[in-house]
Amino acid sequence: MNILFTSIAALALTGTVALAQDGSAWDGAYGGVTASSHSGDMLYDDGGAFDLDGNSVGLILGYNRSSGALVYGGELSYSDGDVEEVGNPGFLFTSFLDVKARVGYAAGNALIYGTIGATSSRWTESDESFGGHGLLYGVGVDYLVSPTIFLGGEYVIRDIENDWNTDGDTLDADLGSLSLRLGMKF
Repeated sequence: MNILFTSIAALALTGTVALAQDGSAWDGAYGGVTASSHSGDMLYDDGGAFDLDGNSVGLILGYNRSSGALVYGGELSYSDGDVEEVGNPGFLFTSFLDVKARVGYAAGNALIYGTIGATSSRWTESDESFGGHGLLYGVGVDYLVSPTIFLGGEYVIRDIENDWNTDGDTLDADLGSLSLRLGMKF
């Protein structure tokens, strides 16, 4: 009975130690590239509605700190592409600039995280360009394939408000973005 109890206690302690993670592998600055697919919908204040669809490529730059398995930091990202109104060519988002806070959990070589932040966009209509802004939130996973290189995936939702013409008309876009990420820690 004593041997059984000792064996169970040893297994439980070993399991607990194995579950303890160290996020220090994610500490420091990083940069990388992204490729994203976007889809969503656009609502104009006059009642018009369109689906959105398109792709973009971008750059990321960030910094992480860790405390045990908890990893937190900030990220700046810029992406350029064409996210069009389906069936209404010439009306499109051309770029996004995002400032994000990230909080995650290090599990082995993986970093599972949530993100929230602000987004700024450029909107083009018939060769005129307008600015938009809003909030973003999402989740992601980055995976260290070497001590300095990581691959990842991220899904964010952007809620963008935009003044789309000189008459003061507005639009509201809800845009989901799925991104593949390739980065390097410095």
